[in-house]
Amino acid sequence: MTTAAPPVANPAAAAPAKGKAAPPPLRPFFPGTLDLETHTYSQNVTLTTAQTPLATYYCKTNGFLADLFVILTNAATPNSNANVAFNEDAPQNAIAQFTLSDTGGQPILGPMSGWELYAFVKWGGFSFSDDMKDSQTWAATTGTSSAGGFFKMVFHVPIQFVKREPLGPLPNTNNQTVFAVDITINTLANIYSTAPNGTLGQLNVQISQDSYRQSAGKDAQGNQTVTTPPGLGAVLYLRRSTMDMQAGAQQQELNQQEGSYRALLFVLRDSNNSRSQGESDWPDPFRFHFNNDVPYDRIKLLWRRRMERAFGYKAAVESAGGGDNGTFVLQWMDDHGFKPGSEDRYRYLSVSAADTLQFDGTIGGSGNHHLTTMFNFVRPPGGNIKALTAR
Repeated sequence: MTTAAPPVANPAAAAPAKGKAAPPPLRPFFPGTLDLETHTYSQNVTLTTAQTPLATYYCKTNGFLADLFVILTNAATPNSNANVAFNEDAPQNAIAQFTLSDTGGQPILGPMSGWELYAFVKWGGFSFSDDMKDSQTWAATTGTSSAGGFFKMVFHVPIQFVKREPLGPLPNTNNQTVFAVDITINTLANIYSTAPNGTLGQLNVQISQDSYRQSAGKDAQGNQTVTTPPGLGAVLYLRRSTMDMQAGAQQQELNQQEGSYRALLFVLRDSNNSRSQGESDWPDPFRFHFNNDVPYDRIKLLWRRRMERAFGYKAAVESAGGGDNGTFVLQWMDDHGFKPGSEDRYRYLSVSAADTLQFDGTIGGSGNHHLTTMFNFVRPPGGNIKALTAR
């Protein structure tokens, strides 16, 4: 029996390339950098009958800005006899307005209320634990005890939107052009439906920032690394708009923002600004239009179940680990895994200025309602969406 000869290698393919050998591939960004956690801001303010703007926080210029954390602690004078109660959006609405602005003074995140910042993060897919109420760092004490009216909370302000890459950190090295945080503190009457008795409380506000040091360009053993985060120039935005509309059948065009959408968050309130009534009056079904298509025709009960399955918030509405009254989300950032935030960015909804977004449905109840739409989106560097993905 004749045995076939082994295939002969292509001499051209086997020959070494002329000239210099190709340089070794660079290692990723992380091995050449260092995490930096910086606490540089603390301010006390007395809760009064007027809103109080705080001193602007200018982010420390130490590399690439990744995340901010705003810590509020209300060291109230001991309550006496008052049956303290918070308003519906409180105590998160102790922040009346929050804005993160870029180095040119243009808003990146906001303006929005503290409750809206809470909702943006909770339904935004930014970490393993995004519900600030489901935390050991949360307190909101009601009733007649001496601690009635006390509250504390930690707001996460996301800048990077995919930590494992990381995508979204902002270059932050020039002391002459810095990112800025502006916070206005709310009134006593907006925070409490029944305020504690005694001296007005002192609210302490602290801000910490997480950054990546400028890369050394090499790892601990001298191997060369990429010196900037991938997709540098990609920016995460939060914009919001509110429309007034009457109860009954509606077909409304949304004030869309141009970009790659991670999520849309809808919040319905009645004429008294109640989300609880907004929950009762929510359109069932709610139909979302993208140009000439209707990709989402959502029954209310099934929408709640879809949100539970995606985010894992299964406790009672308005409780820790539960949903929020009058609040519904569409998300496109779960194409890498089960949980929103596990994202490969291929499923983002790309929206241009020529596209049209609208909804139709019947709002229940009576009278005027307010529908707030929160747009969680990314603008890729140079407008090239491929810069957000591996290919």
